[in-house]
Amino acid sequence: KADQHRDRITRFGILKHRAKLQEQYLWTQVDFKSEGENDLSNKALKAATKLKGCGQFLLFHNYYTIDQVKLAKAHYCSRHLLCPMCAGVRAAKSMSRYVQRIEELMRQNRKLKPVLITLTVKNGQDLQERFKHLRSSFRTLLDRYNDYKKKGRGFNQFCKIDGAFYSTEYTYNPKTKEWHPHIHIFALLNEWIDQEELAETWHDITLDSYIVDIRRVKKPKEHGYSKAVAEVCKYALKFSDLSLENTWEAYLSLKGNRLTGCFGSMYGVKLPEKTHSRLQSLYFITRQSVRSMGFFIVFFKM
Repeated sequence: KADQHRDRITRFGILKHRAKLQEQYLWTQVDFKSEGENDLSNKALKAATKLKGCGQFLLFHNYYTIDQVKLAKAHYCSRHLLCPMCAGVRAAKSMSRYVQRIEELMRQNRKLKPVLITLTVKNGQDLQERFKHLRSSFRTLLDRYNDYKKKGRGFNQFCKIDGAFYSTEYTYNPKTKEWHPHIHIFALLNEWIDQEELAETWHDITLDSYIVDIRRVKKPKEHGYSKAVAEVCKYALKFSDLSLENTWEAYLSLKGNRLTGCFGSMYGVKLPEKTHSRLQSLYFITRQSVRSMGFFIVFFKM
């Protein structure tokens, strides 16, 4: 477990480094001469200030009697569309939450079939417009799904989903200067979906895309469904394929929009008692990491 903790600290360091690069880029977008009159400059200043303080404080509890280390407290900027540090933490929490839900639903019904579904729309240079088109189209598909589940009318292949969660990914092609938003879905099916029929339904809604990808999910013994869940959770929080400039543009375009969610049986799943509540009665050592002058200073406390 000590190795896992060191690996976690290393990952935090990598994310913090990327966040620092984003922060430095944002400072270049601040016009100090405008004296607060430039709205875009004000947004960059506020975001840079937030990123500067993100991840400066981490508090771990080392439950030495069971050899587990848990992150207990931390200071985050909560700009997950802009900050890799917050994005990584958010993705990890989402993964843990949905893996538990999937395992519980599969325990209740072994006949459910796990798949990964991708829905796309046509590329475009205006990210905000393309995202709104994708979101509107997906809402229409969900409305039809809910209408069938509640009233038994308007069946389509998407209605074969028992429950699912989704995440929106947005990529950028520097050659064409176009954005490509698309939705990734981890779904549990009652019956296998006819991909061609679903593609026709999707095109009827979007009017510009037939592209629907469906892949079966296998369950490796060592990882369970965590690998497939990670594939979906990471997309809305992915920074490695975007430049600092594109990340800032995406943040300005998508801030305030919901990029993840769930529906069907995946919503409101009742789970067993959480592990952290059982840890409350155990002894632990506190490990406090404070970033100062570019270094982590670690304090130990019983």
